[in-house]
Amino acid sequence: MAALEDAASSLHDEPWYERETFETDDYALGLVHHGDRDPSGRLTYDDGDRAAVVNGAITNRDRLGLSTDELFESLFDDPAALLARLDGPFVVAAIDQTTDRLIVATDRLGTRPCYYLDDGTAFASGLAPLITRLDDPTVDERAVSDMLLMGYVWGEKTLVEGVTRLPPATVLEYRAGEVSTDRYWSPSFDALPDDGYLTRLADRYRTVIDDTAGTIDDDAGLWLSGGLDSRTMAGELARHAGRAFDDLEAYTYDANPSGGGNPALARRVADHLDIGIDQVELTPELFLERLGEAVDLTDGMLRWSSFLNLLSVYALPDDHAGVLMEGAGQGELMGHHLRRRHFTGTDSPVESMYWSEAMVDHGTVSDLLAADVDPLQSFVDTAERSDARTKKGTILEAHLDNYYARMTLASNEIPRSRAGTRVPFAHREFLEYVARLPLKYRIGTVPFTNGTIPFGVTPAKLTLTRDLNPDLATIRYERTGVAPKYPYPLHVAGFLTTTAAARLLKRTTYGGRSTTDEWYRNDPRVREFFDDLLERACERSVFDAETIRRLRREHLAGDADHMVTSIAAITTLELWMERNLD
Repeated sequence: MAALEDAASSLHDEPWYERETFETDDYALGLVHHGDRDPSGRLTYDDGDRAAVVNGAITNRDRLGLSTDELFESLFDDPAALLARLDGPFVVAAIDQTTDRLIVATDRLGTRPCYYLDDGTAFASGLAPLITRLDDPTVDERAVSDMLLMGYVWGEKTLVEGVTRLPPATVLEYRAGEVSTDRYWSPSFDALPDDGYLTRLADRYRTVIDDTAGTIDDDAGLWLSGGLDSRTMAGELARHAGRAFDDLEAYTYDANPSGGGNPALARRVADHLDIGIDQVELTPELFLERLGEAVDLTDGMLRWSSFLNLLSVYALPDDHAGVLMEGAGQGELMGHHLRRRHFTGTDSPVESMYWSEAMVDHGTVSDLLAADVDPLQSFVDTAERSDARTKKGTILEAHLDNYYARMTLASNEIPRSRAGTRVPFAHREFLEYVARLPLKYRIGTVPFTNGTIPFGVTPAKLTLTRDLNPDLATIRYERTGVAPKYPYPLHVAGFLTTTAAARLLKRTTYGGRSTTDEWYRNDPRVREFFDDLLERACERSVFDAETIRRLRREHLAGDADHMVTSIAAITTLELWMERNLD
């Protein structure tokens, strides 16, 4: 039990957190949770010889008709069979003295992190508790390479050798000193017919929000912007306010991009739905105060520019909603990340992964690394291990297994430190449908640009907004400047026109100068903070010091924009290593 207490003390803690522990002769299991906040965000079971926890919510439990005892009895009887039936964002962990067994499992999207020592003797929701069990924690240079290339880590590796991340839709069993993992679910990637696809998508989307709403006890909160993903989610959640849960509250911030009009548009959506909305501010002071904590919460494996806006959670009013949600991942599942070009304009899955995920060229990564690591090796390994029979299947399988768990949903640990969270999309029927998205509904790119300039929106996102709430489709879409009720070609033209105009006027926009770059250039405290981190990174053996200094010079001279890419990745890594390894 002492080892369990030590592990729990290494995790993020707040005065209002509570702990539950379970112990058998040979195993111990602990759960750190939010107490009275979001009580439906967990389940526990203990019969003396066996114990289990669900950290998260099973959204289809009522439909399955499973009592708590029936759920956990099924888990012990046949973990993979049960998990294949469950929807929702969760991690499951169980200890079974009667069969000398430990069980850990992730949901279909891997929405919550779960790490384990390679020998299977310990697991945790963060790296810190496992680092304390290693005699000589060593940085995995392949993971550092991933961070420098993509701003996140690909595959099952972590920043620490000997610690592995359990992938999505996977159950791990430790028995008699042996570790085994089993994939319990994988969708088909064969495209469905174009005809009627978008109409049926709306029905499936409504179902996932309905199921999720039924797991919220108190108030629900939603990050709302001028975009379409949060708008459609707000419209569906509003149907349940006062019924499934007490009230729906919205929060907004001036970002994506700053000065782009998001707060005003979010208020129009909130007013239409008759829900309250608060605007929270992200300031340089808050950024500097909370960045280290946020880097720890994301285990140093997500560059800070990817979660910057979510630091606004620290500025929420004290009486904020007990469950916080956002539209992250929604658009990507509907074709907004993987572009048509990534399938039709590449020769191999490795090339496709590189073009879809890399934020900088692989030559820059090689220059930054002191070690001899191939920046593309993670993609090569993924392609070689894939069971998919086609190039398209390999690309989509890699995307589903990596992009959501390790990038777009990884930042959820930050709001989860303050409240309960829900990711509605860890839902079998929905995922099996969007996995078969026809190619024509993926985001296109401007001809003769080598696929580098996107159209800015997908037909699926527009149609979903129109079908679910036509009134919300009359409110301008911030990214294109056009209301969703208008045809797709007008949105493409609007995106290209407004983005080009904003750049000419030197306003922050898509692909333009970032808010943090403005702080870096104009706020002495931010400049000193990052310059000191970069200089300390120069002293670390994993990096090439001269390349770091060259990138900084290029950035300040205006010859290149490295702030949200290389500089963000380097400083994230350096900050995490100082706080967790040094």
